[in-house]
Amino acid sequence: MEKSIYVATSGGMAQERAMEVISNNLANMNTHGFKADRLLFQSYLQKSGQEAASHPPSTKEIKDGYATIGNNDTVYKVGWQNYTDFSQGSLLSTSNPLDVSLDGSGFIAVQTPDGERYTRGGALKLDKNGTLVTSEGYAVLDANGQNINIDANSKPITFMEDGSVNVQDVGPVGRLKIVDFADKNQLEKIGVGLYKAVGDAQPGPSEAFAKQGFLEGSNINPVGEMTRMITGLRAYESFQKVIQSNDEINQRLITDVAR
Repeated sequence: MEKSIYVATSGGMAQERAMEVISNNLANMNTHGFKADRLLFQSYLQKSGQEAASHPPSTKEIKDGYATIGNNDTVYKVGWQNYTDFSQGSLLSTSNPLDVSLDGSGFIAVQTPDGERYTRGGALKLDKNGTLVTSEGYAVLDANGQNINIDANSKPITFMEDGSVNVQDVGPVGRLKIVDFADKNQLEKIGVGLYKAVGDAQPGPSEAFAKQGFLEGSNINPVGEMTRMITGLRAYESFQKVIQSNDEINQRLITDVAR
């Protein structure tokens, strides 16, 4: 009887984690360049052994998405790992000459205090020193890994499809460092629309085109996310009912034995 409670509890906790992912997606549906997160589930089987001792997965193991092999013939549902859906969002016209979106697979490289990072958010601006930066203030890098400096009084500024930045009466002042990764699973979200390359991931060339005066919307489908939320809520309620039913059965057994 205890095993069924553990199984239902693991399933309920996995659905809680899924709801957190869905809620975060919905909260960022209007964030430019945001990519949806998804959660992979895994069924974990604990095989029977010679010993009768119970070894259910701990709360931490279930949240982390794995469990230590024990001795009971029990299947647990765990949230295995998150992954990011890198499909492109719609390109939205803003008519702002410093807004740049990428049409295709790729990222704009920027310099942060922690090193080079990558973003799809192209809401750019000039800081007080004339350096081209993101809306968060991170310097946009050129193809050589250097800052792009533009005289604040120079107009107009034109972004070419290959990322080249031209200023009238001045000429080219740099080219956006637009990169891509063969395995995007090696990119880790670190907040404010930035990604960090992990492991041995190395940026390579990108075939994406830069489009001036556009920003990429999120790739969140509100209807799809709400459907996932409703499905997850119903699954959570089902697991909850299993726990309640087991509790009622245990209460009846205790009462009958006592009589």
